[in-house]
Amino acid sequence: MPRSLWVGLWALSLFLLQSCGWYAKDQGVPAYLHVDTVQVVGTPQTQGTLSARVKDVWLYIDGDLQGAYPLPATIPLLREGTVRLQFNAGILLNGISATRAAYPFFVPWDTVVDLYRGRTDTLRPRTSYRNTVRYVWLEDFDNLGFGLRARSGSDTVLLRENRTDSVFEGLSSLYMAVDQRAPYLVAESIDQFGLTAGKPCFLELNYRNNVPLQVGLQSQLGSDISDPLWIVELAPAALWSKQYINFSPYLGVVNGARYRVLLRPLHPSGSTVPSRVWVDNLKLLQ
Repeated sequence: MPRSLWVGLWALSLFLLQSCGWYAKDQGVPAYLHVDTVQVVGTPQTQGTLSARVKDVWLYIDGDLQGAYPLPATIPLLREGTVRLQFNAGILLNGISATRAAYPFFVPWDTVVDLYRGRTDTLRPRTSYRNTVRYVWLEDFDNLGFGLRARSGSDTVLLRENRTDSVFEGLSSLYMAVDQRAPYLVAESIDQFGLTAGKPCFLELNYRNNVPLQVGLQSQLGSDISDPLWIVELAPAALWSKQYINFSPYLGVVNGARYRVLLRPLHPSGSTVPSRVWVDNLKLLQ
């Protein structure tokens, strides 16, 4: 394109912006919103743990999406006056930083703020689980029995830990240990769960591990049992972590199927270091 035409288009655009008032409006000092964290509130007795790993806030102003902001966030806004804000709590899908999304089971937090240029307003959003959430499975490992078993063919068994340094919260956690002599262990849910295709479905879990932890599903329809589908591999975490595993895309391949949840620690071939995984607060939601 000739240089003269580029200059002409630039000048025309500048004229239109100035004549409409947009150019002048977006100059000067912004107003700021500061958000450190998003608190999750609710009833643990019926909803399970309220531990959360909210990584972002998705901000809407007067119904228009402004963007997603990693926490803690100080958000500049070239706006002033009274605005209606909505914050959606964001997570990492399957623990992958490149796949961020608003968590579909959390209620948005709404407020009204008077914005002033140059001023920072500190907000403390709170969220809770939507009242439409179905708690398909809650397992905190605090009862005498628990809803997982070692799959047939495993080299070792599932254990329950109650040492303070091995429990995320409550009384106990699930402990899985494998080593060079007994490297294979798959934990499967004892129950099979009816999950609906086309609706969001997530498994929440707290975990601590020194080897990768695979999380998956296995479906069954009548006597037909699928091969295990390993959906995600969680990297080692020296401290307790929280993840949200997205089962939604993997449901409904077979209508009427029921599903088992699978967990498998991966012992490195040839390693003489014992592999250890602790899991707490499994929540299967739809």
